[in-house]
Amino acid sequence: MEGKTSYLVEITPEAELYYFDLLEYLYKTHTPESASNKADEILGMAMSLDQNPKRGSDERRLAFLDKGHRFLLYKITSRKQVKVIYFVDELNKTVYVTDFFPTKMDDKRISKRGK
Repeated sequence: MEGKTSYLVEITPEAELYYFDLLEYLYKTHTPESASNKADEILGMAMSLDQNPKRGSDERRLAFLDKGHRFLLYKITSRKQVKVIYFVDELNKTVYVTDFFPTKMDDKRISKRGK
């Protein structure tokens, strides 16, 4: 029986700021309980990347950075979602979460935020 490789998950300082922006939005548009639950689930989704981080989809808008960015999609509502954007450093077994991107924003902004 093979052991599963576990990765360290690090949230970059920029991603942390984007997460706090997301929290502000959630608490303005949802009940405090709902906002808290969604915030916990989104952060939990990011932290779950410690196991099988390659399960996300390729983030083609960040391909120019050549780091293999991927994303997981969290549905806030049927029309609003958040992309948890990250890349994997296989050498150091570390996953870097670089953004919590609300899909209601213009997708072209991902490449500007990803620099």
